[in-house]
Amino acid sequence: MKTNLNKIKKDVLELVNQAKDLKSLEKIETQFLGRKDGEITKILRGLKKLTVKQKKEIGPLANALKKEIKEMLKEKKNNLVGKRTDRGFDYTLPPKKPEVGHLHPITQFTKKVTDVFVSMGFEIVDGPEVETEEYNFDLLNIPAEHPSRDMWDTYYIKKSRNEALPRLLRTHTSSVQLRAMEKRKPPVRLIVPGRVFRHEAVDAGHETNFYQCEGLVIDENVSMANLISTLRVFVKKIFGEKAKIRVRPSYFPFVEPGIEVDMSCLICDSKGCSACKQTGWLEMLGAGMVHPKVLENMKVDSKKYTGFAFGLGIDRFMMLYYGINDIRLSYNGDLRFIKQF
Repeated sequence: MKTNLNKIKKDVLELVNQAKDLKSLEKIETQFLGRKDGEITKILRGLKKLTVKQKKEIGPLANALKKEIKEMLKEKKNNLVGKRTDRGFDYTLPPKKPEVGHLHPITQFTKKVTDVFVSMGFEIVDGPEVETEEYNFDLLNIPAEHPSRDMWDTYYIKKSRNEALPRLLRTHTSSVQLRAMEKRKPPVRLIVPGRVFRHEAVDAGHETNFYQCEGLVIDENVSMANLISTLRVFVKKIFGEKAKIRVRPSYFPFVEPGIEVDMSCLICDSKGCSACKQTGWLEMLGAGMVHPKVLENMKVDSKKYTGFAFGLGIDRFMMLYYGINDIRLSYNGDLRFIKQF
């Protein structure tokens, strides 16, 4: 038995020296230390057949050789792969590039939108997402109990004992325009990108929170032609010269007259598809000339100044720009979606 152990040691030493790769070392380890048929394992299992005196002599020798083989294999592994740990990590290799986050597609597209308007002389302003009824409705010519309030499915916040007026999550960013005009005098060109909230049924085209960009221009002799021209330039800068717009009369309490702006469907090249409901046009934003009463609420002389306002859904524009068919993809936190942008 002792002679066998010496032979195993000699064989292992020779095989380890000849080994050229990790796969060879794995075979050596299996051959001599394998749990089922390893040479050392067989000797240790056979101890039960030996006398007590033989067990005391062979047992320690076999265990010592087992330990020695492990050390030989470990040292050889380190020599083969450089400065490695016993788990096979090579410190000499270049590090794995860490995964770095990037801007969300909505944020990226919001920047595209704001860059276009800034190039046209607009100023970016921001305001609170939690608003009062005064700024969100009353000053925009939407008084309490007016049926037009039903156009905005509003989230109200429970009042505390110290609050006199109810608060709500803003349903549009038009409220920020009112706040901005408290510190400004015409002429002004403002855009307000931001998140808004509405209590809507969630589906592929609707979410309970989404992003808007509202614009406001006030100056002398501002006309509907200026509004349409501004929007036409914006659409072409985002979608290219192929994009066309058309306007239809509509109603919004804070503008008079009001219009809906449609854009030619780029998915089917205006030939008609399911996205545009076979019309060749997509409804993209609402706009109009600022109502004189709203101008007066902004402390602006409506006899001297006129203005126009518009509101576009950033999510809807982004979906068309990138070819996304479900608004919910932007909000479910799935990295497989976000990593595409």
